[in-house]
Amino acid sequence: MTETAQNYRKRIEALPAHDRNAIDIAAKQLEMLHASFYTGTMDLDLKRMTKDDVLKTIDSLESMDVDAMRSSWMFEPPFDSQDPEGWLKQAKLIRITYLVEQFELVSRLRDDDPEAWDEINELYFDD
Repeated sequence: MTETAQNYRKRIEALPAHDRNAIDIAAKQLEMLHASFYTGTMDLDLKRMTKDDVLKTIDSLESMDVDAMRSSWMFEPPFDSQDPEGWLKQAKLIRITYLVEQFELVSRLRDDDPEAWDEINELYFDD
């Protein structure tokens, strides 16, 4: 596991472990707002993921090889003629960064943080 992935794991581990009720309440509120978190072909329901789910996803991403990563494209730059290992490292970093940052926002929503809900409002409703 890369040092970067370890640092992201620490960020997730530092978040509160919300109970199923807090997870469901925030997820239902997000669904009422038609808010979603795009995860491409990773097909993750970030609204309902637990900390353990995110940690397992980080592990899964870290274990992917070039072929697996290319076949599950999300929003990384195209592979084109880049060095395969360099591209793989970059693609993993992009996905893990996105996953962690979005889950941190979801965690704040579960805590009913007004500023987090303001972010959702700005992302989905304000011009």
